[in-house]
Amino acid sequence: MKRTSMYTAVLALSLAMALAGGGLACRTFRERLDALEEQAVLQHQRNVCGLEDAFAAEYDTRSGAGYLSSGADSVCARVGQAYTRGQWLILGSSTAAFALMREGDVAYSALPESVAAADVQQAAAATDGILLRGETLLLGGVLNTPYSYPVAVVTAADASEAFAARNRLLYSWLAVQAVITLAALVAAYHYERLQELNARQSRFVADLTHELKTPLTSLIGYADLLRGSTLDAERRRTAAEALYHESARLESLSQQLLALNSLQADGVVLRPVRVAAAFADAVRSLPDVVLDCDAPAEAVVLADRVLLADLVRNLALNAWHAGPQDGAVHLRCTDAGECWRLTVQDTGCGIPAEALPHLTEPFYRVDKARSREHGGSGLGLSIVHDAAALYGGTVAVDGVEPHGTRFTVTFPRAAADDAPETQKEVPET
Repeated sequence: MKRTSMYTAVLALSLAMALAGGGLACRTFRERLDALEEQAVLQHQRNVCGLEDAFAAEYDTRSGAGYLSSGADSVCARVGQAYTRGQWLILGSSTAAFALMREGDVAYSALPESVAAADVQQAAAATDGILLRGETLLLGGVLNTPYSYPVAVVTAADASEAFAARNRLLYSWLAVQAVITLAALVAAYHYERLQELNARQSRFVADLTHELKTPLTSLIGYADLLRGSTLDAERRRTAAEALYHESARLESLSQQLLALNSLQADGVVLRPVRVAAAFADAVRSLPDVVLDCDAPAEAVVLADRVLLADLVRNLALNAWHAGPQDGAVHLRCTDAGECWRLTVQDTGCGIPAEALPHLTEPFYRVDKARSREHGGSGLGLSIVHDAAALYGGTVAVDGVEPHGTRFTVTFPRAAADDAPETQKEVPET
């Protein structure tokens, strides 16, 4: 629930920033466009006044020469060209583009090619407003000329500056939003991992305290009994056996914790080890467990032999405790291409599906009563998991109750020539 609310908050932050950025971009665009519209109105008014004077001058010139019968289109073209040349000499590149229209048709045009003829006609008809077509502002008006036919002018003003300002702000805001959102997601991820780590540490401390409390309670009780009472030989022997058993249990727990800590400290030297030798070490350390072993002579992995034998021993012991006492535990090593695959399979009661994600957590037990009966501490699979990760391998569990369980561990291959044919035996632990 906390994870969902955290990422929902990040999503809400990202959405709020997107809306804020879009709002700022729209406001900037509107402000720039308003300023450009004011400039476009001034340019249009200058064109109207200038063109009316140009038409009047053309009329005076042609009436004095007796050429008033010339076509209207040719008159508009001459006036438009003359006015364009004059404006260019005065204003240069800032000259406003325009078009002259007579009876709905374009008689002269100095407009950009991007402006469509239909838009020009629409602007000429809408003489009381400003049209935005693409990135161009279009303003229309009717000229007061001495000629009998009506002439309309359409002025075009470039509005690309408003679009550019909007895009710059929008893109920069989106970049900032992306950075902040990414930072928030990374922070949320690490916060979640930190919370998980704190929870695991709390569980570890609580479980360790519980594991220590039971044998310590027994030790204190029997020690107090021996100290404060006169016991016969039989009762003293019973108390001594209980003290020995609980002390051995504490020693085993401390050894497993040290092994787990050494794996997590990553202080192990890896050497080529024959898997068959590790199987033999596990068989010697478990004389009461029936192990069915099969490993090719060329199966060599990079590992520490002591830890590899301990890994096999932990898996085999778990399988033996899970299965019927008259059943065998099957240890197999098979070729899996770039690695060797080690499998440990039992025919026991299996593992519930809901317990699979927690198997490698320290002190976790599927069946707490059965584990305590066999003296298990719940650290065996944690050691297996960390040892496999140290060797560059993986651990997988296949099978759920009630069909038995198969643990599969993969190890990177090592050159068979690098491992001696016979290796020194590992002492039993």
